[in-house]
Amino acid sequence: MTPVLARRGLVLVALVVLLRPACPLRANEVYKSVDAEGHVVYSDRADTSTAQKSTVRIAQPDPTEVARIANEQQLLKAEQLQRNRQKSVDDAKKAQQDHVAQIQCETARNHYYTLKDARRVFQRDADGNRVYFSDQEADAKREEARQAMTTACGT
Repeated sequence: MTPVLARRGLVLVALVVLLRPACPLRANEVYKSVDAEGHVVYSDRADTSTAQKSTVRIAQPDPTEVARIANEQQLLKAEQLQRNRQKSVDDAKKAQQDHVAQIQCETARNHYYTLKDARRVFQRDADGNRVYFSDQEADAKREEARQAMTTACGT
């Protein structure tokens, strides 16, 4: 836990302890009555003369429990922040992978269509001269390019 979070927790506990009154809190009086449809209604005003007057007492929370809950909430917030950071990193990785896959697909597609549209398929030798493939070899190169495009693009 960071020192800032620890200080915030201590400040919260100190405020709860200092601000609690010495005696239990007493809320205003509450009236309980039953309406015409038989529903129980609680209100701060007596609607009917048959409304029963009640006093509500509110017990002060245990300071150690308040501190425990505050600490638990801080831990949950820290975990959520960590999950959000990890999700951002994962999303960035996924976006990068998708971009690379898209470029590979486009490259494979362009290569396939270049070979498909070419009348004669060739490669260059060590001296830079064109060496033409036979029709069967050219068809095999086109099929290789089509399979590479299918693998890269998924279609």
